[in-house]
Amino acid sequence: MAKEMLAGRINLFAVAVFALGLPGFLAAQTDSGPLSYDLRVRIEPTPGTIEVQATVEIPPNDLRAGQLKFGLHETFTIGKLRVNGKDAGFSFEPGELSPMTPAFRSVVVKLPPNVPRGRTRMDIEYQGRLKELPEFDPSSDQGPAMDDQVNSRMIELACYSSWYPQFVLGELVEVRMELSLPVGWIAICSGKKLDERTAASRVVTRWFSAKDLDALIAASPNYRKKAVRESGVDVEVYHTRMPEEFLEREVRQVADVVKLFTGRLGETDIPGGTIRHVYSPKRKGQGMAGIARPGLIVTSEGLTMESLAQDPHFSLFQPMAHEIAHFWWNAGVGQGDWINEAFAEYFSAVAVEMISSEAEFRAVIEDCRNQVRQLPAEAPSLATVPFMNDEVSYVVRHFKGALMLDHLRKGLGDEKFFRACRDFFQTYRGKAIGTTDFRGFWTAKFPDQKAVIDLWLDSSGGFPPGVKEK
Repeated sequence: MAKEMLAGRINLFAVAVFALGLPGFLAAQTDSGPLSYDLRVRIEPTPGTIEVQATVEIPPNDLRAGQLKFGLHETFTIGKLRVNGKDAGFSFEPGELSPMTPAFRSVVVKLPPNVPRGRTRMDIEYQGRLKELPEFDPSSDQGPAMDDQVNSRMIELACYSSWYPQFVLGELVEVRMELSLPVGWIAICSGKKLDERTAASRVVTRWFSAKDLDALIAASPNYRKKAVRESGVDVEVYHTRMPEEFLEREVRQVADVVKLFTGRLGETDIPGGTIRHVYSPKRKGQGMAGIARPGLIVTSEGLTMESLAQDPHFSLFQPMAHEIAHFWWNAGVGQGDWINEAFAEYFSAVAVEMISSEAEFRAVIEDCRNQVRQLPAEAPSLATVPFMNDEVSYVVRHFKGALMLDHLRKGLGDEKFFRACRDFFQTYRGKAIGTTDFRGFWTAKFPDQKAVIDLWLDSSGGFPPGVKEK
């Protein structure tokens, strides 16, 4: 099985794209609370139209020089925009296009006079169709492409997209969303499902996520649902054509991984108490194991089926364990997002070790070493690596970070290391942290490891000087 798991892992690296995000809604409005969203979304799949009414509660630190500035899909038309109940003027600026935001433009809002200090409320209505761009193909060197789709076959509005007003990137926010779709469509969103009702020819569902990174919608008229309670863990799988044998194996793996991480780190927040895995009907998409939000994983069904056709023993075990680990490791923000990826990558390797075998764990760690050995001398350090997933930054954020944790584990021993990981998670859960917090926590807990921690954090290139590669 080691070969199959490792193949899935390398495939994940090869197709990885940004899976970063934004949105939310605040129950108790305070000046210091996070950015929060109340989104009312109506989608007509056949013509491919989206209508959104949004209320955004914006903390003072997101106001700049008497104006608001956010990103929105460039083909959308704004019908109304009000700030604190007053009509506000706005203009457009070209957006900084990227693989994450290939159809993005900036909306600059001029604040009405005498806006009080503190949280600001923006009400906005907009509508339109998505820009026509090809689906992202991780196997090709293509130009601008987009995971977002709205058509009669499927809907996916990705977490890193500008289908909703983007103010921040990669920060914890709160989301309340009401989604309206034609009857017959099954929808899954980030957060907890509050209720569902049928109104005429439409189904309206409401979702809430108090600790999320963004808003994500996946829907299809052809979804099949597999709901299983395995070893005390509730799992739901949504798919259109996945083989039953593959799904049975996956459900067992998900339950085993959740039990392992809960035992090592303690309980985490899973909206509704159910792990949901969505195989998006997209043909290519954002990656093999895809993206994770609290209690939710979205995977490209097309890529998974391609891999199974090439190898009937193909397994998503470690990539899935990485995404599940993000249910715990999700506090790092901005440049410090490497903390999320390093811990998720290393704990996915720990899952391989504890659930599969020591030999497969060693193969995973050796693959990390091989990736880090190939880093150029000028590759950024962990303490400076940008919030990006280009090829070099990806290796630094995931694999070099994981090797640092493996190095610490060897120096401390399993008992001290895993107890410290649990303390680190429990200390910072629900908070936004960065590299300084990581350095401070681990060096305070283990002063004798300060020099080696600093070496790993601050060294550019591959392995830190003086650190053995084995």
